[in-house]
Amino acid sequence: MNAPSSLRSPSARLYQPSVEVAPFVRAFMLRDTRHCALQGEQLLNRFPASAHCVMTWFLEGEAELLSDAGGQQGLVLSGCMVSGCQTQPIVSRNRGDTHGFMAMFYPDAFQSLFDVDLAQLQNKFLPANDVLPARGRELAEAVFAAASHSVRQALVEDCVTEHARHHKLPAWLRIRRMGSRITLGMAAGLLGIGPRQLQRLALREAGANLQTLNRLRRGERSFLAAQRRHLAGQQIDWADHALDCDYADQSHMARECKAQTGRTPAQLARDAMREEADWVYRLTFSDAFTKDDDDDPPPARST
Repeated sequence: MNAPSSLRSPSARLYQPSVEVAPFVRAFMLRDTRHCALQGEQLLNRFPASAHCVMTWFLEGEAELLSDAGGQQGLVLSGCMVSGCQTQPIVSRNRGDTHGFMAMFYPDAFQSLFDVDLAQLQNKFLPANDVLPARGRELAEAVFAAASHSVRQALVEDCVTEHARHHKLPAWLRIRRMGSRITLGMAAGLLGIGPRQLQRLALREAGANLQTLNRLRRGERSFLAAQRRHLAGQQIDWADHALDCDYADQSHMARECKAQTGRTPAQLARDAMREEADWVYRLTFSDAFTKDDDDDPPPARST
């Protein structure tokens, strides 16, 4: 029997920021499951461990945290939530239909923008009103009031642009771009401090120690490289892929992938194509927000 015509497929999109704010913002993401009648495991959301700080707006609906590294299982996610570096994979479950907008910040950029101690955000999800200064709370409220995702992106980017006029990120940006190949001594030299001081500073300003950041960034690059090859119809030689992505060998890559996603590369490749809960792993960058991505007049909600 055919599904009712009023039902539709859930949607998810990933968008790049403008060039001007790219040193601060990694990506924008949206997810909409309204009128999709998802059930059971389809209501789950599986996210990998990540170095990014994320502002998530639940424009409609809410979710419950099921599994994380911060001991917040059972936490209801609603309104505008702020999360820091996540050192383990996360699982949440939607409580019915949801509609969300996310801004993913580089952690050092988020710290510079809002002057938040990222050590307090590691493996945590907290209401924006409990974490952010006045300009952050104002941004959260403005995004809720916006009539479309394109306007939401513009609001975030305007906030970043205004801040960037007075605050630059030369040292942290160079460390980021050097990726997993940067050593503790090299990073300390770039920042002009000692290695021990660097580790304390990294936890506060970048969300985790340098080794953890390097592992998470290497895992993200490995996944994106494998995703590009898969989408291009290319076979992946996992041993060669591991070496290309700066792992010691294939076993090293498999261990780190399992630690960051809960699955080996082969298992993840299999699940990502067929499990609704793994929607985030299917995302590729879209060009721009379109009219189809825009929502109805925004709901009256507070953060």
